[in-house]
Amino acid sequence: MERKKRPIIATDDPEADVVQKWKKIGGGSFRLNGKIIKPGQTFKAAENEIPEAFRDLIILAEDAPVGIGKRPTPRKVKAPEIKPVEVTYLVKPRETVGWFDVVDSNGKALNEKALRKEIAEKLVRDLAK
Repeated sequence: MERKKRPIIATDDPEADVVQKWKKIGGGSFRLNGKIIKPGQTFKAAENEIPEAFRDLIILAEDAPVGIGKRPTPRKVKAPEIKPVEVTYLVKPRETVGWFDVVDSNGKALNEKALRKEIAEKLVRDLAK
């Protein structure tokens, strides 16, 4: 199937043929006379050249409020104060004699394999630094 250009809609309105400056405020992009119009971009075209499907996404550039089509300026939000939590580590004996675990203040074991008491105490000293 061969593609054909759509004909430009002729209107009786003489102002429809006047080239005006437009601004695209909606998302996405569309093609106009072989050019791609992106969001926030201004372009010149006659009203009858603009496809019906995109008429709700464009406005006259003179009517465009400042900042339309641009990213909003980020507001400066003061970060909430973070209070440090004191973490304590303990050496807890396992069920088998001579083996130990290093646990934090929540009771979660930090080591996977059982440790001897000297090694577990050394780990607690290193974590406390």
